[in-house]
Amino acid sequence: MTEDGQTVRFTRSEARALALLARHPDRIATREMLLDALTEVGSDRSERNIDFVINRLRRKLADDARNPRFIATRYGEGYVWVGGPPALQRDPAQADLLVGPLLGLTHLGPLRPRAELFAKTLHYMVKGELPDGQSVIYMPDALPRASAVSQGPGKMIEITFFAEAGAVNCVTAVKKFDTGRILAMNRVALDDDTHELLADPASMRAFVRRLLNEAWRAQAGATDSDGPLPVSMYTASFWKLDHSATPTESLAKLTARADTIDRRYLQEWRQSERRILELREASPEDASLRVMHAAHLHTKYIMLGRKLFADGIDDRAEDEDAMEALLLSALPHVQSEPDLAITAAKLLHFLDRGYGELAIEIAEDAFRSSLSVASLLPLIAQMRAFTGRINAALPCIDQALDLLEPGSKSHLYALTIKCQILVASGNHEGLDDAKRQLYAVSVLAPLFFEPLFGDPDNPSLRGRLAAMAMSRRTAVSSLVHADYVSGRLFAQADHRDNAIHSPLALVCRRFGPNAVPKEVADRYPRVMARLG
Repeated sequence: MTEDGQTVRFTRSEARALALLARHPDRIATREMLLDALTEVGSDRSERNIDFVINRLRRKLADDARNPRFIATRYGEGYVWVGGPPALQRDPAQADLLVGPLLGLTHLGPLRPRAELFAKTLHYMVKGELPDGQSVIYMPDALPRASAVSQGPGKMIEITFFAEAGAVNCVTAVKKFDTGRILAMNRVALDDDTHELLADPASMRAFVRRLLNEAWRAQAGATDSDGPLPVSMYTASFWKLDHSATPTESLAKLTARADTIDRRYLQEWRQSERRILELREASPEDASLRVMHAAHLHTKYIMLGRKLFADGIDDRAEDEDAMEALLLSALPHVQSEPDLAITAAKLLHFLDRGYGELAIEIAEDAFRSSLSVASLLPLIAQMRAFTGRINAALPCIDQALDLLEPGSKSHLYALTIKCQILVASGNHEGLDDAKRQLYAVSVLAPLFFEPLFGDPDNPSLRGRLAAMAMSRRTAVSSLVHADYVSGRLFAQADHRDNAIHSPLALVCRRFGPNAVPKEVADRYPRVMARLG
């Protein structure tokens, strides 16, 4: 039945194809599978028949092959049903984003179809705005549950309708699913004059983008509840990290999982970049967006540096120029906002372009006036460690770990900084304890962190396994990454050497000293002499 009450009728072949596709949503139905479903013994089994049937189905479903709502083509493989199963069969715990509930429908009378069309169109547009691999489900009768994030989608879009003066008024609210905190809201009247919002895909897409951009910014900037700005920007995405890896999986399988996470994060990073650029275009004078943009460029190297360097992508000079311009133009306007000021200070220090003393002064001033203590303790701890004040850094990071929720992204972030500080200071006993906590978070954690934080002279079994999984290109890119985001930033030579010793030893022992890039070898002559 269509929105205007017309009945759609299918032929036997169409019905069989539709049943096969819809019975297994998001799974590819090969041409051979469709042929078996559609044809009988002795009949024509030409694959051209499949194309004709699919084309007829798309026409009857008002589907577009280039922007499919129901049937998507997988070239060289077959077709896949992307419309999802019936709403009542869907489990919101498996979704990244929930569209629903729809409130107020029962009081709309004859205007109800217009409201339902708006909600379905919004769902369709939202699906098109999220990266591949993220799931969005449509549940008009959904009941929000106050529960842990792991038991539900990260966010939901609640839509409330009411009739006024012959028009459908719609209030759309993006909320955090676990707490119900509102991230963004918008109101629109779907009267006869504005009904083109539904008829014009470009207008509806722009409406959805504004809503999602505003929700992203609200969460990305909520450092009081979601941790330091770099963490809150990371957790503002719509997808949940996969924690399903198990210790019994092979090294190859764990490595493949890590690669999948890298690819998903790259997609998410690119989408966040688009959001920031669109937000800045809408508010060019907003200094906080400039700091967020600089933090976003920095996060590219923190999260993706190894992969980028391994793929031969090195935009450091260009990105550093952009970060410097953004930060210098924003600083006069954000010094009264401690969360933004301390983030700007951390990034200025990272640039290593002569702003070191200024950065420390700004960071300490911001910390003294901040009310978001738990969020800023990891940042001030890291800044103090970089300048050689290990004894002032460790109490900060320990206090942060006591205040942050165990297992949260902010807690993981603080644990990583603690390990970084302990490695640089040569505190092996404290490091072993911190690593145990860090590795308890995920089976994949040792693959990434053990080559950085392991014992360079007596690698652990985890360290040896992680090293075995690395090709020469991967090992060298990991070394360059460790130097860029950590080693070079320590002011004291001993701390720099300690921070780089483990990844440098891995490359020298497996591939020889000649594999070490010149920029790294020149910065650590004492470690190179020891390993040579």
